[in-house]
Amino acid sequence: MDLRIFTVNAKCKGVIFSIKDDSSDRKEFTPLEILQEIEKRRDMVMIDVREPVEVQICHLENARHIPMGDIPSKMEELPKDKDLVVFCHMGIRSKQVMNYLRKNGFSRVYNLKGGIDRWSVEVDPKVQRYR
Repeated sequence: MDLRIFTVNAKCKGVIFSIKDDSSDRKEFTPLEILQEIEKRRDMVMIDVREPVEVQICHLENARHIPMGDIPSKMEELPKDKDLVVFCHMGIRSKQVMNYLRKNGFSRVYNLKGGIDRWSVEVDPKVQRYR
C-alpha cells in the first residue's frame, strides 16, 4: 500500500469495545450499532484519525487520537487482541486507515460508517458538526 496517503490527512483517538457479528467479513458499523456494543461492554478501542484542529472542534469521550499520518509509526501501540473502531469526520479517511491496518495484521478493525458527523446526527447531538 502506498503510505503517502497517510501524510495528507488526519490525526486520531481511540475508545475501547468489542464487536460481535455473524458476518466475519463485515468492516463497517453505524454509530447506533457501535453505541449498542459500547453499552453492552466496554472492551473496544475507538481511534480518531482526524487532524488536531478537527479534534479541537469536537471529539468522542475516551477516544484515542492518532492522526492518520501517524498510524504507520503508532501501529505497534495498538492492541491486536481488541476490536478497534476507526473514525474520522465522514468515514473516508478512517476507511483507508482500516484497510491499511487490516493489510498489516489487524483483523479486528472496523470503520465507523459516516464518521463523527453521523455520530452527531444519530447518537449525540452535543457533538458539534463542522464542514
